[in-house]
Amino acid sequence: MNDRDLQRDIDRAEHADRLLNDELLAEALRVIRSEVVRTWVDCPARDHEGKEALWQLAKTVDKFETLLRGYIEAGKLATVNLKAFEERKSWIKKVVG
Repeated sequence: MNDRDLQRDIDRAEHADRLLNDELLAEALRVIRSEVVRTWVDCPARDHEGKEALWQLAKTVDKFETLLRGYIEAGKLATVNLKAFEERKSWIKKVVG
């Protein structure tokens, strides 16, 4: 990875963090979860396909948040790696002149 790739990961992490902390998005995800649970409870026991579709929807909401959290973690690692990259560049400049 080069410094541009690392910076891109850092920028994506910041964007993901803003999304996860956005009140409107958090509310929308809460509403989706609530509606999925309510619909699942109201779903007849014999409706296996309906229950499966609801389960997949709930897992998709979880996956969305997991992906954003993954971007944040990748950004943390990229921050450490970018700092090390810049320190190496600085050291090389001192040595080479």
